[in-house]
Amino acid sequence: MNRSIASAAAAVVLAATLVACGGSDGDSGKVAVTKSAGSSGADTSGGQQTPDTAPSSTTPSGAKVGDTLSLEGLPGMGATGNNVQADVTLTKYEDNAKPSLDAFAAPDGQRLVAAEFTILSTGDATYDDPGNLGAKVVDSTGKVYAGKPGDPTVGESLDLTIILQPGDKTTGWVIFNVPQDVKITAVTYQMDSLLQTNGEHTGRWNLRA
Repeated sequence: MNRSIASAAAAVVLAATLVACGGSDGDSGKVAVTKSAGSSGADTSGGQQTPDTAPSSTTPSGAKVGDTLSLEGLPGMGATGNNVQADVTLTKYEDNAKPSLDAFAAPDGQRLVAAEFTILSTGDATYDDPGNLGAKVVDSTGKVYAGKPGDPTVGESLDLTIILQPGDKTTGWVIFNVPQDVKITAVTYQMDSLLQTNGEHTGRWNLRA
């Protein structure tokens, strides 16, 4: 399997999602993340609640908004390199986000939350991935909610397909539908999540109580 196949599979998932929805850099605050395993605990249907809990992770519990985590994609996926890696920073979080268009709004009984990421490609291979599928939020009971396409009013979303050459960087938002009254306690990000199906290399940022 190569990255073009992975991108094609991602495109199919994104197309289905769109139909359903209508529509630091640097070493400061950086925490290394090692391999972790466990159920991914979320689907890719645009923020639907799942019964599983968040994947286990070796990310230190102190990781918070503003911290940078070193994450890994699937090895050997690059055309010219073998290491798909990135420094991922959760730069901002909005617990009551506003959609830029009505089509991006949460359905009745739910609210919109949003997380902004900065992603710096640090490996020797291109990082090519759907922009919203690797991001999830976790509530106080451990339930996980997947991201969906769309922009919040606070800024532009990550590209539907991220293509970062080594050294390239991007910043953008991911939005999520969550039940109106749940408390979101963490944000997670996983590179190549369609292919790392056991929750490998998932970064987790805990939110303030």
